[in-house]
Amino acid sequence: MTNEPHSRLAFIFMELRQLNVLQWRSAHVPIAAAQDASAAQNLFLIDTCQRQVAVLAGRDALELARRQFPNDGALEHYEGTDAYAFLLRFACGLESKLVAETEIFGQIKQAWRDFSERGSALSKQLSPWVQHVFQDAKEIRAQYLSSLGSASYGSQVRRLLGDEFGLGPTLLVGAGQLAQSVAPWLTGSELWLWNRTHSRARELATELAKRNPERPVRVIESSAKAELAAWRAAHQIVICVPPDAQADRARADAWRERPDGGGRIIHLGAGAEGAAPWNGVPEFVSLGALFDMLQAHSELRRRQLERSGRACLEKALLRSLGANASHPHSWEDLAAFNAV
Repeated sequence: MTNEPHSRLAFIFMELRQLNVLQWRSAHVPIAAAQDASAAQNLFLIDTCQRQVAVLAGRDALELARRQFPNDGALEHYEGTDAYAFLLRFACGLESKLVAETEIFGQIKQAWRDFSERGSALSKQLSPWVQHVFQDAKEIRAQYLSSLGSASYGSQVRRLLGDEFGLGPTLLVGAGQLAQSVAPWLTGSELWLWNRTHSRARELATELAKRNPERPVRVIESSAKAELAAWRAAHQIVICVPPDAQADRARADAWRERPDGGGRIIHLGAGAEGAAPWNGVPEFVSLGALFDMLQAHSELRRRQLERSGRACLEKALLRSLGANASHPHSWEDLAAFNAV
C-alpha cells in the first residue's frame, strides 16, 4: 500500500535523455490539425510566426511527429540535453530573428497551458521538464538579458515610429496575439483598431481601456471599405496580419491617396518576399527590413547574448546530472562541461 504513490510517480517520470524536439524553421505555415487522437495526445506542438516545434517523449513518436510538418526535409532534431538546451534558447528568444525578444516566452506558456489542459499522459511526463525550462529561462533572462533593453516587437515599432507619434492617428491592422503585444506600445496618438472579425478588435479595445481608461481608442468597422478609408486618414500604420497580395495592393493605393504626406507603414507580417505590393512606397518597413536594422548589435550586446547561450547549455547539462539545477555535484561531473 505504501508503495502505490511511488509507483504511480515512477510511471509518469521521464528522464531527460528521453526528451525529443523537432523544429521546422521557415516562413509561417500553420501546423495542420492533428489527424488523429494519437497525434493530439502524443505531441506537444508549438506554432509561432517563425517556426513550428514538436516536443515528445522518446523516439517512438518521431515518425508521427514528422508527419505534422511540411515534407521538405528542413526538420531539425534535438534529443536529451541538446533538446533541453534548445527549448531554453527558444524560451529566452535566442532562436528568434529579433534576438532576446520577450513575446515568445508567453506564446510557449500559452501553448503549454492549452496542451496540459487535455490531461494526456505526455503532458504529465513533460510537466516537470517544462516547469524546469520556465524556471531556468527566467533565471537566464534576469542574469544575462535584462540589461539589453526592451526586445519586443512593440518596443521596436515604437522606436521606428519615433517622432511620428502625435502627428496623427495610428491604425493597427489585426487583433491577434502579435497585435495584442504591440498595441500597448502605440501611445502618443489616437489608436484605431481594424480586424476582419469585429468582435476581436472590440476585445482588444476593451483590454486596452482597462490598462489606460484615458487612452483614445477607436474600433473601425470590419468591412474592407472602412479599412481603406482609415488608411487614407491615418498618419502611421502597423500591420499584424500575414501578407495578402490583393488586400495589400488596395492598402498601398489607399495610402498613396492620403492628402498629407509623412508617416510610416510597418508590416510585421511581411518578410522581404512579401514587399512586392509596397514597392515605390518609401515609408514602408517590412519585418525583414526591421530584422536587418537590428543586426548591428553593440559589442556588449553580442557578449551578453553569447553568455546567455552558454548559460542555456550549462543549465541543460546540470539538468542532465540531476533534476535540481542548483544541486552541488562531484568533481567527476565537471567533465560534462568541457564542451561549454
